[in-house]
Amino acid sequence: MSNPYQNYIKQEVEGATKGKLVLLLYDGAIKFMKLAIIAVNEENVPEAHNNIMKAENIIYELMSTLNMDAGEISDNLMRLYDFMIWQLIEANKTKDKQKIESVIELMASLREAWKEVVKQEEGSGEQSGEAKSINFAG
Repeated sequence: MSNPYQNYIKQEVEGATKGKLVLLLYDGAIKFMKLAIIAVNEENVPEAHNNIMKAENIIYELMSTLNMDAGEISDNLMRLYDFMIWQLIEANKTKDKQKIESVIELMASLREAWKEVVKQEEGSGEQSGEAKSINFAG
């Protein structure tokens, strides 16, 4: 028997543009960091560790998809992602909620920026009557 939630996610991912996939990655990282904070509050060290690692892995995936030929934007994103990873590594060592929260804030800001880019790209594609692929740094 298939899980309706898994089917929904599968359809969402398979039909997503590159920009929407980036948004899904941000959503996943934020979700795992929030779960890590809950685990820290509950003093569940293994669960906190696992969720922080999942968030780190998503950020590594975001780093690997950067188009480094895009110039300053991709360089800045790489530095931000690197900073986020460092903060999460430090948070994982000490189970420091504030470090996790600071990464969530950064990630949420980036997510909002991507959301606007996706919205603009979708709008320009609709006006011309064609679907445009998004060519940006992440």
